[in-house]
Parts: sequence; C-alpha cells; structure tokens
Amino acid sequence: MQIGVITNPNSRKNKGRPDRVARLRDAIGDAGEVHETADVDAIKPVLRSFLDRGVDLWVADGGDGALHWMIRQALEVQAERGKDVVLPLAMPTNGGTIDFVAKAIGIKGRAEGLLHTLRQKVEAGEELETVEIDTMRIDMGQVTADGEQQITTVGFAAAAGGVGQRFFSKYYADADPNPRTIVKVVSRGVMSAPVAFSPLRKVPGIGKVGQYAADVFEPARCRVFVDGEQLEGETFSGVHVASIAVNLGNVLRFFGQADELGKLHAIVGNVSPAVIVANIPRMVAGRALRGAGVTDRSCTTMRMEAVGDELLAPVIDGEYYRDIRWAAFSLGPRLRVPRIVAK
Repeated sequence: MQIGVITNPNSRKNKGRPDRVARLRDAIGDAGEVHETADVDAIKPVLRSFLDRGVDLWVADGGDGALHWMIRQALEVQAERGKDVVLPLAMPTNGGTIDFVAKAIGIKGRAEGLLHTLRQKVEAGEELETVEIDTMRIDMGQVTADGEQQITTVGFAAAAGGVGQRFFSKYYADADPNPRTIVKVVSRGVMSAPVAFSPLRKVPGIGKVGQYAADVFEPARCRVFVDGEQLEGETFSGVHVASIAVNLGNVLRFFGQADELGKLHAIVGNVSPAVIVANIPRMVAGRALRGAGVTDRSCTTMRMEAVGDELLAPVIDGEYYRDIRWAAFSLGPRLRVPRIVAK
C-alpha cells in the first residue's frame, strides 16, 4: 500500500509550523509521500499524480475543510478523465476544532502519530480496519457575473442558513479559532440577546451591546423542503443538515440520527432566539432539539431556496460557499475511512 498525504499549511493547527512537512515526511517514511497544498488550486495536480501512480490511501491534513476539498477535487479529476466517479480510500488527521469526521470515526492522535502508526501497519503488512460513512451530495445554483451556474460537491455537515451559519462568521472572525472560541461566541450571543431583542436596543450606547446577538440570531430568508415536504414559513432561525454526527470542539453536539447509514439528519427551526437559548443544554448533551417550529429528524433529502434579494452562503464542512440561489442536499457515495489510533 502507498499513502499520499496533502497538508494545508493555512489550517489553524499547521500555521506557524515551517517544519510541518518535514515532520510528516519523517513520520510516514518510505510508506508514503507528503505534499503541501497552499491553496485549493494546488490540490488537483497532486491528486492527478496519485491517480496516475495508483496511490492507495489519500490523507488530508488540515481539518474537515482539507478533507472536503480533497474529496470534491478527487471526483472532479476522475470526471475530467471520463472515469467512473469513485471515492478513494481516504482519511483525515486529527487535532483541529473542525474535525467532525475524525471524531465520528474514532480516529485518535495527532497527525505525526497517525502517520507513524499507518507506516508501521503498512510495513508489517497488516490489514487496515476501515469504517464506512455516508457523505452528502450537494448541488447548488451559484450566481456569477455570467449568470447562474450549477456546482456539485460532496460533504458531511452543512450550516446552511440562520444561527449555525451566522455562528461560523463570528467563529472565523477570531484571530485564533479554537474550542474556547465556540464558548465565547455562544456566551456572548446569549448575554447580549436581552438587549438585542428588547426595547433596550433603542437606548443610545446600550443598543450597541445587542448587535452581536442580533447578528448571530439573524434568520435566513428561504424556503425549505425536507423529503420533498415544504416546511411552513419563509424565514428560518436555522437550517442545518448532515450525514454524520457532529462534535464541535467537544462543546456542542448535533446530528446523532445521522449515525444510521442511509440517513441524513436535518435540524431546521423557525423559532425565537429564546427557544434557541433554551436548547443550548440539549446541544451540549447532543440531544434532539425541542420547541414549536423545530424540525429535528432523519431524512434523505433537503432543499433550500433563497427568497428575496439576499443570496445564501452555506457553510459546508467549515467552508463557505457564497452567492447561492438554491442548494439541494441528498445522500452521496459512502466513504471508506481507516480507523487509526496513534500509538
């Protein structure tokens, strides 16, 4: 077996580590190769090389965003060659906040340790223990200067509109996004909500305090369809869907019903900020959300369509897709992932 690693130097866990590539190469040894991809455009040439030389296992180092782009571009490279589109045997490393897939699989340890363990298994001729997980196929209509174009990608979790999507804008605004940032964003949103949604917002000076919560809880204007059924309303406090359970920095947990193969899990709400705040303990515990106007259930498809002038900007696996008129989520191909625990 030959292992190919792509590493994103711009991810939080890799920034400021000029020796990163050398350390990963030392860990994998002769069992594989390591390529640094400083931007998205650098990924495809590496993947073409993997396909040409029959590299068996592709590893993405840099969080779920790195895995997302590696899989999306793997499908595009195969399609451009007229090949059957098949997901490669692929694995993320661990150690970041947006590491949903690694946590869902049970991958444990830092990248160097994971690659060293892989190397030992390959050199010993051991068969890797693998786990199959569902992906989502996401088709989107993106508005460009030349009109609307359809784009397709594959992902695992989407904060498609409302509070989850707004959360990521605050999360990424932090100089060093990490699990503490999650707590900070949630806490600040909760504490400023009484000002944002009361007459205090009109008081000079005090009103500025509530702007943070007003931003976080700003709803999305869209139509939402779950398994073909249109949900009531055209304003939603949150629109979210995933093909795997999500553990966000060991702080918040969602989409437990997605653990069942062949099912997505949609969490869509048309509720007040007070209902969202009341559900925070359930988010921490990973339990189903409650309240009139909350849809929290398994499904196989979800579709959303922008209403009015504001376009959508779904966050998929931590990556923003902007200027989206509509997005359709369905079950994608299953991904086979090695379950590696670093020694």
